[in-house]
Amino acid sequence: MLHYVYLINRFQLHNKSNEVMEELRKVSEELGRDYEFVVSDTPEEAHKALEGFRDKDYVITAVGGDGSINHVLNAIVGTRNILAFIPHGTGNDFCRTCMESMENGIHEVDLIRVNDRFCINVACFGIDADIANDDTFIHSRWIPRTMRFNAGVIGHFLRYKRGRRLRVESNGEIREGNFATVIAANCRYYGSGYHVSPHSTLDDGKMDIFEAGSLPKLRMARLILKMKKARHLDSPDLKTYQTDHLVVSADRPFKANIDGEPLPGSRFELEMIPRGIRLDFNKEVIMRCRV
Repeated sequence: MLHYVYLINRFQLHNKSNEVMEELRKVSEELGRDYEFVVSDTPEEAHKALEGFRDKDYVITAVGGDGSINHVLNAIVGTRNILAFIPHGTGNDFCRTCMESMENGIHEVDLIRVNDRFCINVACFGIDADIANDDTFIHSRWIPRTMRFNAGVIGHFLRYKRGRRLRVESNGEIREGNFATVIAANCRYYGSGYHVSPHSTLDDGKMDIFEAGSLPKLRMARLILKMKKARHLDSPDLKTYQTDHLVVSADRPFKANIDGEPLPGSRFELEMIPRGIRLDFNKEVIMRCRV
């Protein structure tokens, strides 16, 4: 019998912690699961608690947003642990892909290695990374969770000028210049529901890449609006392709974003890791526990 560890992050769930734990308790007892709760108040506490589970076939369940999933992923990758999640974040974009494309059960899914970190959803470089890294919007208590990324889009769009100068290497080609964004997708959504890569799957061994050069504001606005509903794939302002290896670099440090988490550096090497981790997915448990 599998043993389930529910990682409760009080720093993210706030006053919903007890409610979430009670629903998880009910569901687990109905399903006859062997389970325990690990409650933490900081990401550091959560990471330290996971060290005791590294050599066991436990299902480690991240209860939180895409960032929480990323933290748990990086703590257990390379171990015998199985990843699971209950979405309680700002965007919950990884959950969207799973709900659309996955049957209940344990699946071997791809990962993207970004330097010495691992990414399961999307890595981005450019204006979208700047938006996702901007605590003024993303962690604002005054903006509803579902509107935070959109608020950031408006704020950064108004300040947008020429994009960021980058060097992009992939499939034997090198491109240098100002880029509005470079996106490497393992899943279909990012930015709280932007349908950036509608054909991505978690087991094809490829990253779906989307590059946009420096654009005038009007064309940038048109591209952003199209991306929300996956109408951007035929845009002349967008270069799209697949690869299993990508390098994005700049002549000065900046912050990328992976799975909603900031990642600083000046050179980012991305490599596809086919079937890099096991994922336990149960749609009914997720629907009941995402209070």
